[in-house]
Amino acid sequence: MKMYRILLVFLSITLVYSVAEALLDGKTQQSVNVICKKTIDTKFCNEVFANNLTTSSPSKKDLLNVTVTEAERISANTYFFISTLLRDAGDERSGLQKCAEAYEIVNTAFTEGVSFFNQGLYGEILKLTGNVSNGVGICKTDFNVPGYHINPMMEKNRETEVLVAMEKIIGHMVSS
Repeated sequence: MKMYRILLVFLSITLVYSVAEALLDGKTQQSVNVICKKTIDTKFCNEVFANNLTTSSPSKKDLLNVTVTEAERISANTYFFISTLLRDAGDERSGLQKCAEAYEIVNTAFTEGVSFFNQGLYGEILKLTGNVSNGVGICKTDFNVPGYHINPMMEKNRETEVLVAMEKIIGHMVSS
């Protein structure tokens, strides 16, 4: 039964990705592919666009909007996730506390990015990516998290790094 669920999840993700690709026009899909291949996780990058693009021919600004909006949402969720982990942290409290401090910086920067996007200050978004990268660097993953075999912050940091890369790539495209 467990294998069936894993297969079902895999097929669902594949279907969503395939449908999303089919909905994008060729030029847009090519742009998405170029952007995502420059990140450390092509699949995650493609999923961000697949799950959030509302038109088959989005502009570069639409791609940036999806990226800054998702970055803010995911960083807020990560900050909340860390807060819930801190309740039962025990001996690992200091490591998680550092991650909480890091994601406070990350979330603030991504929130400012949404504000800059809404004001049309696309170049300012690029300046924020350094703050995010520094914040992620504070969140080390060399500690155990109660209830997890693998530190979940490894994945959270990777996702954040992908979102930073996406913002940099698309931010340069929109700013030039």
